[in-house]
Amino acid sequence: MLISPFTHLNPNAFKIVITCADGLENALLIELGLFDLVGQVMRTGRVCATVSLSDFYKICLYSRVASRVLLPIGEYYFRQKSQTVNQVREVNGKSITRTTEIKVVDEDVPSALYEFASRYDWTSVFDVDSTFAIRLSVDKRLTANQQFATLRIKDAIADCFNRILGKRPNVDKSPDFHIYAHASHDLVELYLDLSGTSLHRRGYRVANTDAPLKENLACALLYECGWHKGEHDALIDPMCGSGTFISEALLMKTNYPVGIDKKSNEFGFYHWQYHDDELWQTLANNALDEFHDNLAKLEQALANGQFCVIATDANANAVKACHKNLIASALAPITHHIHLEQRTVAQLSPVLNKTTTLHPLIITNPPYGERLGERDFIKPLYQGLGMIVADALRGRCERADMAVLASHVEHADTLPLCEANTLKCHNGALSVYFRYGQIDFDKSNHTTTDLVANFYKKEIENPDGQEFINRLQKNLAHLKRIAYKNHISNMRIYDADLPNYNVAIDVYGDKIHVQEYAPPKQIPADVAKMRFNLVLSAVRNVFDVNRESIFIKTRMRQSGNDQYTKTETKHKKMYVAHEHGAYFYVNFTDYLDTGLFIDHRNMREIIKNESCGKNVLNLFAYTCTASVHSAMGGAKSVTSVDLSANYLNWGKQNFALNGLDLSAMIDDELKYQFIATDVFEWLKNNSEQFDLIFIDPPTFSNSKKFKGTFDVQRDHVALISRAMNRLTADGVLYFSNNFTRFELSDDVKNRYDVAPITDKTIGVDFDIKKPIHQSFKITHKNRQATTYHVQSDFDTVIEDWQDDVDKVTIHHKKETTFKDKSFKEKSFNDKKSDFKRKDNTQGDFKKSHKPSGFKKSDNKNTKSGIKNAKAHFQENFDKNLSKLIDVQNHAPTKPKIRYEKINGQLVAMPVPDKSDDTDGINAIKKYRIKSK
Repeated sequence: MLISPFTHLNPNAFKIVITCADGLENALLIELGLFDLVGQVMRTGRVCATVSLSDFYKICLYSRVASRVLLPIGEYYFRQKSQTVNQVREVNGKSITRTTEIKVVDEDVPSALYEFASRYDWTSVFDVDSTFAIRLSVDKRLTANQQFATLRIKDAIADCFNRILGKRPNVDKSPDFHIYAHASHDLVELYLDLSGTSLHRRGYRVANTDAPLKENLACALLYECGWHKGEHDALIDPMCGSGTFISEALLMKTNYPVGIDKKSNEFGFYHWQYHDDELWQTLANNALDEFHDNLAKLEQALANGQFCVIATDANANAVKACHKNLIASALAPITHHIHLEQRTVAQLSPVLNKTTTLHPLIITNPPYGERLGERDFIKPLYQGLGMIVADALRGRCERADMAVLASHVEHADTLPLCEANTLKCHNGALSVYFRYGQIDFDKSNHTTTDLVANFYKKEIENPDGQEFINRLQKNLAHLKRIAYKNHISNMRIYDADLPNYNVAIDVYGDKIHVQEYAPPKQIPADVAKMRFNLVLSAVRNVFDVNRESIFIKTRMRQSGNDQYTKTETKHKKMYVAHEHGAYFYVNFTDYLDTGLFIDHRNMREIIKNESCGKNVLNLFAYTCTASVHSAMGGAKSVTSVDLSANYLNWGKQNFALNGLDLSAMIDDELKYQFIATDVFEWLKNNSEQFDLIFIDPPTFSNSKKFKGTFDVQRDHVALISRAMNRLTADGVLYFSNNFTRFELSDDVKNRYDVAPITDKTIGVDFDIKKPIHQSFKITHKNRQATTYHVQSDFDTVIEDWQDDVDKVTIHHKKETTFKDKSFKEKSFNDKKSDFKRKDNTQGDFKKSHKPSGFKKSDNKNTKSGIKNAKAHFQENFDKNLSKLIDVQNHAPTKPKIRYEKINGQLVAMPVPDKSDDTDGINAIKKYRIKSK
């Protein structure tokens, strides 16, 4: 006997199943609670509830989270059997096989579906004149042909009609009745799909951006963070994209019936035998009337400033798409009250500072960075977003809630939230994490944790280290007032002020960086260790901090590029330092330098203040801190050039940390460019003009990535001249370096207008009488750009040095038929033999220089022959020696090395030779040959 599935259905109380995306079950329960309904989670993506016909219509009209509303017909459990399988998995590099027993279907799935569907009297569900369609979903664990299984269900329904009525209804793509079946690994369920179509499709999205957020997911997340409670007086989306969050939040606030767009013909209950069209029309009309009343109230609140909406995005096309979608979503009357503009996260603070809100909700869906290798710069974006929002709203509102989507949970971990909640869900095929909670203003407030600004002098008695403690507290008492007044977080508080405590101490916010200079050999190791331990103990007592806040390094004598290499450590943690409204990553463990030179703090502020609307070039950019300030200052474009790709990536992270859009374009080129190459070569091959150039070169560099060495004293004329060739007529070049005995060449002073500005760039935490760096402001004379073609020793070595030597060697071959082996194989790289060249040259010439055609046997009895041979030898020797000296003057060797303390570091420096007639640098003494 056939079963009539809906014979006993009571329109006032019947059971339905509501589907939703995985992870949104709780949001669906919240929504059902708003309808005064109690739902129950059946399993992932399934919620059941008992409803009346009126409740069912409300769900179809108002549900923003549900996907479909299903009326159960029946279910069937497959016949199963046990099967033994071997499971192989890798554990510690070894394959481990485990035998387990599982349940599998022990019957033909399409046949079982046919038999199951044949149990029901389908003529009681719909008549033969109606159309129908079958939709089947199959669990991936079930082995079955989905298309054939769907066909068998259709056959069962058609056969039922043929047996009873002698004819069958037609199948249609837009049917009157939708039959839905779901087959899992153990059972199959049959439903009548009363919704007929997916409820998440709103119909207002007329413009899209990349990876748009699904509307039902957006609403579920709004429910999760409490938007529906009406407690928030502001809605802010700093990366709005196509405006899904903004549109759905405003539609929710006005109680817009999102199902009204399907009212005409899309729902699947219009031909259902229990459908009450009069009740449906009444509910739909009332819903529209209520929406228009709520929209008018919202418009009034927006106009009076009682409520505000801010939507920004760095992409102009996204802003346009958001505006179009707002208009298409029935919100056109209030769009002129919405603050909608193109603006990066870095520019968000001025907008937030103007808001008068007590309890805002900041909700956004940042780019996930899954494409084009952007993943390394997404985490800094999340961290920067949290800090920027918290700093902008601190003190302006009583409470602020923040909700952010992330593709990786560690990205969401950077947000400054207290008692945060995390929801795992799916946006399409991508798993995402939704982190929401209240912004912790105290946790993110660096002004309350800055050690210098919050220092208080205390009585500390330590007989062994009292001298150091007193000096440290004296320095801090002086610097505290300055730090507090000027909002300075990063300062040098001690720099080997006392001879017995040879350390440099820098404070970065709430972290302390202690650098111990290697003691002289005459100081016993145990004494040096005791003094350093006294320093560490005193620092902890003075600041009242734990060991984890102090980072220690020992400065050993470094040469060449050793000072830029990583130290041997397992730590790779970045901390955030604050400076003039910008954030920078600093590293206290992996490198000898932290990534932020605090002695150039004032210089970076000068560059920031002069960058607005200008094309800025930063040479030897390091971690791009000056570039960040330029971008924050409104630079038209910023180009950062450095030989190290690792430091430039660090710089990109600093850009992302400040909310700067790395993909921003201007004039069909990237607005922010990071070029990993040799600065000299780039300047020579590039012809672009810049309005503002900053150069902060190393004092001495010996990198494996280019031939030769760089000496700031020797090469600064060529460096500045080439950079000035790239400077516009009215542009400004700032040049700075940390060589304590640096002297700017007269060539630079004669060619350009030069103004020393060291007194303006040295910070209050450094001694102006012993400046740690020298800086200059350089412009074109009379504001007229003049191109100078320069050739430096640096260029000679890289390009022409070997060629010159080869030419001289060939000349020697022609006249004397010998090879000067002592010079042909020389390279610009430093070798120990280079320092012995002067001592060995005379001996080499005695052995190798013989006149062409001179044979001892032909002249052993002829005195005149010997005399002529000697004269010939001396003549050729003098010629060759003069050419050799000329080559050496054009191909300088590496000078002797001494160690200078530069910016708190011991750096290998070349020793100048006083015999040079011009500037005393790299002069070559003339050889004196004793004649026989």
